[in-house]
Amino acid sequence: MTTVFGIDIQKGNIRSQSAAPHFCLVRVEDGKVISEEKGVSIPKLFRLLRTERPDILAVDSVQEIAPSDKELFSFLSAMPAETKLVQVTGDGIKMDSLPTVAARYNLRFDKTNPLEEAKASALVASFGGGFEVVAFEGVTTVTVSRGRSLGRGGWSQNRYVRKVHGGVKTRAREIEAKLAEAGLSYTVESRRAFGGESRTIISVRAPRSDVPVAGMKSGDIQVHVIPKRKDKISYLPLTKKTSYVIVGLDPGTTVGLSILDLNGNLLHTASVRAQSPAEVIAEISRVGKPVVVATDKAEMPAGVEKIRRAFAAVPWTPKKDILIKEKYAAAEGYEFADDHQRDSLAAAVLAFRSFQPKFENLKKRLPAGTDIDFVRAGIIRGKTLDKILSAPVIRTDEETPEAEPEVFADEKDLEIARLEGEVAKLRKLIRGLSEDLEAKDKAVKKLQRRLSLERNERTADILLSGEITSRDRELAQTKKALRKEERRSKNLRIRLDRMKNYVALQAGDGCLAIKVMQLLSRDAVKSVDEEMGVNDGDILYVLKIDGWGKSVIRDLADAKIKAVIFPKLTYDRAREQHLIEEFRRINLPALSGVNLSPRVKGKIGVVNEAAFTKSLSEWDAAEEVFLKERRHEEFSGMVEEYQVQRRREVNVLGIDPATLPYNQTVPEVVQKPKVKPAPSVQEAPKPKPKPVLKKITVPETQKKAVQKEEPKTEDIFSAVLSAYRKERKKEMEKTENG
Repeated sequence: MTTVFGIDIQKGNIRSQSAAPHFCLVRVEDGKVISEEKGVSIPKLFRLLRTERPDILAVDSVQEIAPSDKELFSFLSAMPAETKLVQVTGDGIKMDSLPTVAARYNLRFDKTNPLEEAKASALVASFGGGFEVVAFEGVTTVTVSRGRSLGRGGWSQNRYVRKVHGGVKTRAREIEAKLAEAGLSYTVESRRAFGGESRTIISVRAPRSDVPVAGMKSGDIQVHVIPKRKDKISYLPLTKKTSYVIVGLDPGTTVGLSILDLNGNLLHTASVRAQSPAEVIAEISRVGKPVVVATDKAEMPAGVEKIRRAFAAVPWTPKKDILIKEKYAAAEGYEFADDHQRDSLAAAVLAFRSFQPKFENLKKRLPAGTDIDFVRAGIIRGKTLDKILSAPVIRTDEETPEAEPEVFADEKDLEIARLEGEVAKLRKLIRGLSEDLEAKDKAVKKLQRRLSLERNERTADILLSGEITSRDRELAQTKKALRKEERRSKNLRIRLDRMKNYVALQAGDGCLAIKVMQLLSRDAVKSVDEEMGVNDGDILYVLKIDGWGKSVIRDLADAKIKAVIFPKLTYDRAREQHLIEEFRRINLPALSGVNLSPRVKGKIGVVNEAAFTKSLSEWDAAEEVFLKERRHEEFSGMVEEYQVQRRREVNVLGIDPATLPYNQTVPEVVQKPKVKPAPSVQEAPKPKPKPVLKKITVPETQKKAVQKEEPKTEDIFSAVLSAYRKERKKEMEKTENG
C-alpha cells in the first residue's frame, strides 16, 4: 500500500515573514482519495509527516515549500527518512504545467482550486509520475558528543568529567552494536578525553532511512544523525517510463530526422551525416522509442526500412510521393533548418494526422490514472482497448515489460542490435565508475576538511578568549592608520601651499624664485622633491655642504636644475673642499650669494633676476676657460706619455735617440701649472701664468727652420705620429726579412 500526501498553497507565502503559508492537504492510498484537509501550517505538516510517515509528499513545485536550495535542504532534513519529496511537474529544468502533466494520466481538475491541485499532485505521484527530489547521498553521519559544557567546576570536577566522557564512550559503543547487528558498514573516529571520549563520529555507508539510530539529547550526552548532503540537489524520475514517439526520416548522404510525441509536439529535429544506420538508431534512442517510422516516399527506402525493423515500429508511407507544396503545408507551424528536416518533418506530421482520428474520444473511455501514451502506442500497433488496459500501464526497471517482437532482415541488423546493446552496457558501466570516482573524491575532500577541523578545534578556545583582544588590537591599528592619514593630509596641504607660493614668487617682477635646501645631501634633495618637487630649470639655495658627495651632484645634474647658490661662507668652504671643481666638471653652475643677496622665507625665497643673469654669465665664461685648460692638460699628458714609451722602445732596439726626427724638431712642452678655480665676483681675477718652453739643443742646420716658424701643438703631434709610423714600418720589414 502506497500512501501519498499532496499539498498546495491555500494562502500566504513561504517568502513572507508576516503571512506564513497554509496548505491544502489530500491523502491518497493506492490511487484513491482518503481524506482532504485545509489550512495546514508548516509545523502541523511536519507533525503529520512524523506521525503518519507517508511514502510520498507530492507538490507541483518545490518553490512553494522552499524558495532556495539552502531552505530546501533544511526542509528535507526535517522530513522523515522514509518519506520521498516528489515534484510532479518536472526535473527543475524541463518543466510542464500541472494540467499538462495531469492530462497524461487522464485527470481533470479545477486549476483555480488549491484543493483540486493538491489532489491532482497526489494522484499523479501515486500513478508513478513526477521526479523525486534527492538532496542527500547514501552516507549518514552519527555524532555522539557532550550535551553541555563542563565548565571550571569545583572539588568534584574530575569525577564529573569522567562520568560525562564515559557516558559518551558507552553510548557510542551501543550505537556501533546496533549498526553491526543491522549489517551496515561504518567507520569510527574518536577523540579521546579524560575518562573516555569527548566526541565520536560514526560514518555509516547507508541512507538515513536504513540507519537504526535516532537523534537524542539528554543532560550530558547528545546524538546527531545527519545524512551527507549532495553538492547539488538532483531530480530523479519516480518511475522510468517509455517515451513513445513518431519518427520521420528522409534518407540520403545527410539523413533528415524529425521526432514527434503522440500529441504531435516536435521533440527533436536534426540533419545527420550518418555513415551507417546504427548512428541514426543511436540518435533516435536518445529521445524515445518509436512506434511509427514514416517517410515521404510511397515506397519505403531500404535504409528507412532497416531502421524501422530495428525498433519493430509500425511503417507509414503516403499513397504517393508527397509534393513540395504539401510538405510546406504539413510543416507549417514547426521550425526546421533545411530541406532534409522539412521532408522528414512533413512525413512525421502526416503520419500523426493519419492516426489522430483513432485517438478521438479516447480520454472519455479511459479510467483516471491511465497512461494515455501507452494506450495510444497499443492502438497504433493494432491492439484492442481491452487488451491494452489489461497490460501493466506503469512499468519500472524491476518490472518485466510486455514482449514486443523485433524483426531483423539479416545478420547485419542482428549485429547492429548486439553492438548497440554492448554500447549501452558500457555507457552504464562508465557512468557507474564515474559516479564511484566522484564519490571517492568527495570522500577524500570530506576527510581533508575533517582533518583541518580537528586541527583548528585545538586552538578554538584560545581564539574565542582572544576575540576581544583581537578587536581591540584592530581598533588601535585603525586609529593609528587614521592618525597617519591625517598627518599625510596635513603635509599635502602644506606642500600645496608652498607650491602655490612658489608659483606666485616665480611670477614676480624682476625676481626669480628659489627653493631652499638645508644640506647638500641626497636625503635633502629627496625632501625638497617630496615637498615642492625638483624640476627642470629650478634654482636651489643650499645653506650647508657638510658631508657632501659626488652622487648628490649627479642627482642634481640629472634633474636638470638651472643653478645652485651658496651663501658666502658656504661658498668659500666649497672652494676649499674642491666642491666647485666637481660642479665645473659636470657644468652645473655653482654661484656665490654675495652679489645675489637672496631673500629666504621658509622653504622658498627670491633673488634679483639681473644679478643672477650676470653671475650665470660669469660662470659660463670661467667654465669655458676651465674646459680649455683641461683639454690642454690632457693633450700634454698624452705627448709626455708617448715620448716616454718611445724612449723605452729606442733603448730596447739600441737606436741613437739623436737620429730620431722628433728629437730634432719637437720642442719640449713644459706642463703648465694647474689653474685655480675662478674667483668669486668680489675678488679681482689674477693674471694667468704663461706656458714655459724649455730650450732643446738643435743642430745649426735646423736652427733657422725652428726660429722661422714655431710649430703648433697639433703639428707636433702629427709629426710625432708620422715618425712613429715610419719607424714601426721599418722595424716590421726588418723582422719579416730576417
